[in-house]
Amino acid sequence: MDELAPFAQLAARHGRPLRVAILSDFTRIPYANGAAFQTRFLYQELRRCGHQVTVIGPFDPEATPEELAPGTVSLPSLPLKTYPGVHIPMPLASWVYDADQWDFDIIFAQTTSLLVEFGIWLRKMKGIPMLCVNTTHLAAAYDVLLPESLSKIEAVHTALELTLKRPYEKVFADIYNDSDGLVVLSEGLRRYWRERGVTCPIHVIPRAVQPEIFDRPLGPDPYAHGAPYGSGARLLCAGRHTREKAQDRLIRIFAEHIAKKDADATLTLIGEGPDTAYYKRVAEECGVKDRVIFTGEVPFTTMADYYAYADLFVHASLSETYGNVMGEALWCGTPTVAFADGMGVSAQIQDGVNGVLLAPGTRQSGHVEADAAFGRAVLDLLADPRRRGQLGKTASKLARERAHPLVVQQRIADAFQDAQDHAAACGLKPVTGRPLQWYTTFKHFRPWTTMMGGVYLFGHLRPAKPIKRPKLHPQIGA
Repeated sequence: MDELAPFAQLAARHGRPLRVAILSDFTRIPYANGAAFQTRFLYQELRRCGHQVTVIGPFDPEATPEELAPGTVSLPSLPLKTYPGVHIPMPLASWVYDADQWDFDIIFAQTTSLLVEFGIWLRKMKGIPMLCVNTTHLAAAYDVLLPESLSKIEAVHTALELTLKRPYEKVFADIYNDSDGLVVLSEGLRRYWRERGVTCPIHVIPRAVQPEIFDRPLGPDPYAHGAPYGSGARLLCAGRHTREKAQDRLIRIFAEHIAKKDADATLTLIGEGPDTAYYKRVAEECGVKDRVIFTGEVPFTTMADYYAYADLFVHASLSETYGNVMGEALWCGTPTVAFADGMGVSAQIQDGVNGVLLAPGTRQSGHVEADAAFGRAVLDLLADPRRRGQLGKTASKLARERAHPLVVQQRIADAFQDAQDHAAACGLKPVTGRPLQWYTTFKHFRPWTTMMGGVYLFGHLRPAKPIKRPKLHPQIGA
């Protein structure tokens, strides 16, 4: 690497700092969220290298001034009832439509919502190069909006495949092709979007792990609080409690294939979400409520302690575009057992090298066999401390090669340059003339309004009880 940090090289290359807009679904960090943490990383590192950074996202009525990054622009928003703390950005104020007030060198759209249409509008109205970021595997995520009773009906899923998933994928593929590049988090997602017709440049860039948090000296053992932990094996899973994360499957695997054979083992679930109460019911129904520990959210700065003092990290989700918690666990050298998803988990784990990766099975009979194999893999590793140590050591080494901040910075800086080159090669220029400007605004703001309005209404199908969360996590501008 050159002496200058990659983001500092950007300023040297252009002869001045860049004016960067980050479009984000979060203007603060209301709960542990990989995309929001990555926005924080990008904001801080760009600012550290002298660039001017503006975060643009939905108005959050619970945010206090000190939680917002300096210069944040909050767009009008509506609450998403399924996810308390999440707000949907909408173009519901006249000032949003004033293209003259937006002046940037590049737009980085780290958003899964139709806020990305705002970025495409700015690209065309102002001639600003734009990078999109795909942070959600749409095929796996829509199910969480359904009530539990409807989620078990196959006909409902078939209908949603036709009316929601496929149209959404088509909309996003068209948007990505209207940009100057797409950032994805794994090779699996690159293939996924290529198969759906995305032709723009696609950059595979993992998320950074922050050494200042995960390499610091360890604190007290968070499991050393007496019952129910005792001296038994400690299994750990972390993540938002929503169905697509499949913690219910993990609880059932623990109850059926692990707890019966290891009388002292415990499973700790860090996180919170709309399915927390459901997961607690699953643990009770499976007879392991006293051995499945729900911590709620914990301060991000203490996560390294949970990883390092655990015996194994276990992960059953098949919906990860990357899986920040997986990257953090591997960085901390925590032996890991997970299902191969062809996406974010498969991009991080090499079976038998830095963890154990298992086929997830298909349909119910396949799931039964896969769950039993998962349980055996856990028990085998618990019985073999030497192998756990070898896997953990390699995991830590490979995670640093893949996810060190300077490595990620370099890839993002290269993507910035590539996006600017792409825009120049395309002859990107601001649209001129009132009729064309009006048409451009209508073309991009209409789907933004209608589709996000639909998501807002759809969220009422499965409203979640608001949760009063303590301020646990460092904010974007902190």
